[in-house]
This record gives sequence, structure tokens and C-alpha cells, in this order.
Amino acid sequence: MTPKISVLIATYNRADLLPNAIESVLQQTYSDYEIVIADDGSNDGTADVIAPYLSERHPSHHKIRYFHQNNQGKSVALNNALAVARGEWIAIVDSDDVWMPEKLEWQFRAIERFPECSICFSDCSFVNNPRMDTTAYQFFGRSFGELLNKVDNSPEFLLETPCALIITLLFRASLVREAGGFDPLLRFTEDYDFTFRLALRSDMCCVNLPLAAADRSSNRHSGASLIWDEVGFRLQCEQYRYEKWLRNNQVTGRIRDSIIERLRCVHSGWANLHLAAKDYPAAKHSISRALKYERKLNLILKWLLTASFPNLMRQIALRRGFEVAHF
Repeated sequence: MTPKISVLIATYNRADLLPNAIESVLQQTYSDYEIVIADDGSNDGTADVIAPYLSERHPSHHKIRYFHQNNQGKSVALNNALAVARGEWIAIVDSDDVWMPEKLEWQFRAIERFPECSICFSDCSFVNNPRMDTTAYQFFGRSFGELLNKVDNSPEFLLETPCALIITLLFRASLVREAGGFDPLLRFTEDYDFTFRLALRSDMCCVNLPLAAADRSSNRHSGASLIWDEVGFRLQCEQYRYEKWLRNNQVTGRIRDSIIERLRCVHSGWANLHLAAKDYPAAKHSISRALKYERKLNLILKWLLTASFPNLMRQIALRRGFEVAHF
């Protein structure tokens, strides 16, 4: 029998955490699903942890499929899982995160209320980090009055408040065929990129409850966090993502204007980074690129100061922070 939902789990060297994610799916009050686990080249005994779930002695073994691939990154792993998913609907849970038991049930209630929506998300608790004792809605300054809600203008909503985390999404599999899968060239914010492209093709509804818990412990990314913490790496990923979105013919009007504004900010952020490194020609070049998107007075002043008084401009940039792009 074809399952209603395919739940995808991409994992890499999280043998100690993966069972928690699997169990949180198996404990769902909505039971018409399959679990597809994509192991992205783990070498920590993940296969041994999975083995009991695949055994015929496990009561849910018929719901679980597992495959191992050479390490190619989360995006490739999820794309391979999407390729074999059989469900009409898709949901994703990261291997270090968990769902609340009624997640899927609540989301189908929302979809029944708003049948025009092919995407549903919920709030999400952040855990294992005392500095982030909050939820996604609170973190991004979003509040919803009703328990079940529909979002107006989904792409614009995501640009302003990107609180629809990938582990809370439930979306129609048909959207992936239209929007494409995860971008393997993005190793940061690939989830956000994927969600935005889905939202260009469908209305979104949401549940005003934290139906998932996301691990925000400082060491959850292992070595990758060292790269993600680099300002230049984040700016590179943001520039690539925004430039790609502008090439999408579905990006028009206010959404396009908003993306252009963000791309201008990225180039101004690059200028700040170059100023910090005392690479003043590169800083002027980045400011010039920002000015191509919008000739704002503060950017013109920034270019003049960089050209005439680079050390002064460097001190200003250092005080404001590398990624502060409004100056």
C-alpha cells in the first residue's frame, strides 16, 4: 500500500541521536507514513543503530527504508531520498531533531481547513542552548492569533520572517517536481532556499503550536560549524542564493525588490569584510556593486570615505560589524 506521507531523514555520523528522531516519527498519532533514511556516508556505526529497525522482529520494520551513499552532503542525501519517496506528502526531520507526537495530525487538520495550501508548517522549540530558550516564531518575532492560520503571500512572508523551519514542513510531493530539490552547491541555508522555492508555487498554512524540537547545542554541526561561523562563507552563500532567486521568472514585483535590497546588503557586507582586512580596492569594488542595485546616499558616502579615508572607514565598519550592511 502506498503511504500518505514520506518522512525523510538525512543523517551523517549521528548514531547517538538518530534513534530519537526515528522514535519521534514512530510515535506519531497519524500513522499512514513511511520513513526513508538517507545515510550520507556515516562511519560511526549508524548502520548498526538502524539494523534493529529493519529487522522483521521490529513492529514498524515495514515502514522504514534505509540506504547508504558516499558522503556528498545533506542536499544530495535528501534529493536521493526524495527520488525514492512514495508518499503524496513529504515531511523532513533532521537526525538531531525530534517531532511532537501530534505533529502530522495537527498539520492535516490545518490542510483540511485550508485545502488550497500545499505547504504547512508549525512552530518549533529550540533546545539544548540556554541562550536560545525560545521558539522559531518568537525568535523571528512572529505571532499568530488563531491556532490554525493561512499565510498571505508565502514568498514575501518567508523573506520577512523565515520561521518555517524545514523540520516543521509538510508539503505535497508534486511541488518538488515543479520547484526542484535541494541545491547541492549550497552548504548553508539550503533548507531556506528549498522552502522559498516551494512557497513560490503554493499558499502556506500553519499551526500555532511548537510541534518539533530543534537541537541548538553549540557542537551540533561538528566541523561544519567552523565553516558556517565564517562571515565570508555566509556572505558567499547568501549572494549565490539571492542571485539565483532573481533568475527565477516567478520572482516579480515586491518580492523581487526585496531580494534586490538584500543582495545590495550582501555586497555592502562584503565591503565591510574587505575593509577589516585592509583590502581597500576590493572594498570599493563591493560598494560599487551594491550601488548598481540602488544608489543610496549612505552607500555613496561609504564609497567616498573608503576612497579618501580608508582607515577611518575601516574603523567605522569594525564598530558596526562585518555584516551590518546599512552603511
